[in-house]
Amino acid sequence: MDNNRLSRYECWYQMLEGFMRENNPSIDDVITNACEVIKQFVPVRHAGIYYYDAWKNGFFLKTEDSALRQRVLEILPNTVAADRVDTYSDGQEMFISPQSLEAMLIPLRDGDNVIGFLFIAADRLSEQSRQDCRTIAEELSGQLRIMSNQIHTIKTNHNHQVLYRVTSAFHASIHTKDVLEVVINTLKDVYPEFDYYLYLSQEFPGAEDLPTRELIYNDDVTNRVSVHAFLTGDVQYEQITETRETNCYIPLKGEQGVYGVLQICAPTVISFPAEDVEFVSLMANEAGSAMEKSRLYQHSKQLIEDLQLINETSHTLNSNLRLVETTTFMSKQIKDKFGAQEIGYILFKEDDQEEYEILDGSTDYFLSKKAKPFLANTLELLRKQHDAVFIGDFSIKYPEVNFLYHSVMAIPMMQSKQIKGAIFVLHQDPYFFSFEAFKLIQSLVHHSTLAFVNSMLREQLEHLVITDYLTGLYSRKYLDERLQQHLSEDEQGAFLLIDIDDFKKFNDTYGHELGDELIIQVASIIKGHIGTDDFAARWGGEELAVYLPNASVKEGMETAHQLVRQVEAFTEPTVTISVGVSYWDKGQSERTGNVFDRADAALYQAKELGKNCVVQARCIRELN
Repeated sequence: MDNNRLSRYECWYQMLEGFMRENNPSIDDVITNACEVIKQFVPVRHAGIYYYDAWKNGFFLKTEDSALRQRVLEILPNTVAADRVDTYSDGQEMFISPQSLEAMLIPLRDGDNVIGFLFIAADRLSEQSRQDCRTIAEELSGQLRIMSNQIHTIKTNHNHQVLYRVTSAFHASIHTKDVLEVVINTLKDVYPEFDYYLYLSQEFPGAEDLPTRELIYNDDVTNRVSVHAFLTGDVQYEQITETRETNCYIPLKGEQGVYGVLQICAPTVISFPAEDVEFVSLMANEAGSAMEKSRLYQHSKQLIEDLQLINETSHTLNSNLRLVETTTFMSKQIKDKFGAQEIGYILFKEDDQEEYEILDGSTDYFLSKKAKPFLANTLELLRKQHDAVFIGDFSIKYPEVNFLYHSVMAIPMMQSKQIKGAIFVLHQDPYFFSFEAFKLIQSLVHHSTLAFVNSMLREQLEHLVITDYLTGLYSRKYLDERLQQHLSEDEQGAFLLIDIDDFKKFNDTYGHELGDELIIQVASIIKGHIGTDDFAARWGGEELAVYLPNASVKEGMETAHQLVRQVEAFTEPTVTISVGVSYWDKGQSERTGNVFDRADAALYQAKELGKNCVVQARCIRELN
């Protein structure tokens, strides 16, 4: 090398080194400046550098020479992309001689590794120019190697500082939301060009404000890679060809398990550098440990609250509540604790699990016709598996059933290994109830079943005491007690005493069995023609009675006439009835017996008048 050229090299080297010292540049700055310096010291028209980009996993052209960018396709062969080259020919030098320009690609090395390529193009590249560029490439490789190591050291120290700061923040909080917010915000600061999402394995209060996605255990859904990361605990990658996007899934791991997956969406990235994945993984592991600590704390706190709920519920339900009070209390507990939209209480008929009744306290949905297919399906499932039913999305499990609600919990009420009934809890949103909620409500129902059964047995016994076994009407004793109560509280009322005409003759002709059937028919007609506040009783034999609270004498007579017409029209064989109607108001000093006696006297008159008619009793006023 002659002295003139040596002087030029030293000058070039000093300029490049001075630029690096004074400006504290980035690698892009060094490359841009180097290309300009090269064109000053070597007779070339174009100069550029293809430098390795770890995120894009390739060598990309870095130059401020716009003409070079426009003509690079003409200069380079078809096997090399316009703005990207990869290692080829084992990183050997390439000489290109198209019609217009001559060009070279000279590898830039760090030991045995190729870290880039120096590209030069001129009208003609002499052997001396080629040699000069090789020397420049060797010097430039050294400078880039030094700078790359410095950048790596700075980045490593910065990452350690970030991890220390983040870990300190994790240990300062027991709330999972705070931990996840720190993770997302830190990553946005370090890698602002990417998007981030969280797949969580369970519900965390406040996490709905974060960029969360549902972790679905189903290979048919688009987030199956996240599930694989969750199940294996290993980092997973996903290339999406349509959007040219690369996703990285990093599990949030603690000592006892994986609590979620962090998804990094990189729209312009081909691969994730190992050192960056390691940095994010360390942060994710620290977050997983913090989530585990928070989960254990919240779990212990939740366990205490659940035990308090069970104790409170069991104590209240075992305080001799009536059945409707029991279901009302349970509904409040379930709505408050689990956010249920619909709650149903189903009781199987004695010795027949095909027939059931819907208890008072159930929400209106269970009383509608729409509920019947669902109940039939789910009750059959309960009977088969003899265990509780927990369905996250009913429409997926039973697509053939048209059902408004997706989240379903059905818990059997078991006693002596027999299913006495079931409690249904529904919500329209899929996967609304967590598995923890399902286990809790199972325990709640288990501790409450005895109270339910006792309430039902007590009310069944009470019903038997006040009900006539044949007709299902109230007993005479119960009617007498209720009438006395109404006489002391109401303003007025009407009493109807009813007798089936010629019943003894009917009994003698058709037999007692058909006679009983006839009494049942008449009782059914009476039930269908009295109001919800009215009550009817079997007075004795073929005599029946109806009391109409707060009814006028006119209303009492109208009801009596309707019954006479209905009995004659709808009994089989046809029979008729006679009715005596008595009436009282607050101006009278009535005794119960007086109301009964006057109705009985009126009934006797109806018989005397030819039967199948109504007679109003005379109003007898008795002074104190």
